[in-house]
Amino acid sequence: MAVKITDTCINCGACIDECPVEAITDDDGNPTGESIHYVFADKCVECDGYHSTPACASACPTEGCIVWDEGNKAGKSAGSAIV
Repeated sequence: MAVKITDTCINCGACIDECPVEAITDDDGNPTGESIHYVFADKCVECDGYHSTPACASACPTEGCIVWDEGNKAGKSAGSAIV
């Protein structure tokens, strides 16, 4: 289980402050070299045990920027499907 930050990321940093397990790094720490924030999948728990949906997605101002597997959810609209 892990959220993923898409290339629509605007690097605002809102997600970093909300992650309860410090699984998100800024673009300088992205191991892929991309200039977007990055989620370390081995650390991310999709806020299971912390929040009902990933807190990073709730904090993100960019619709659909953060996606996750549980129920095929995406972005700030917790129930919207990825298309």
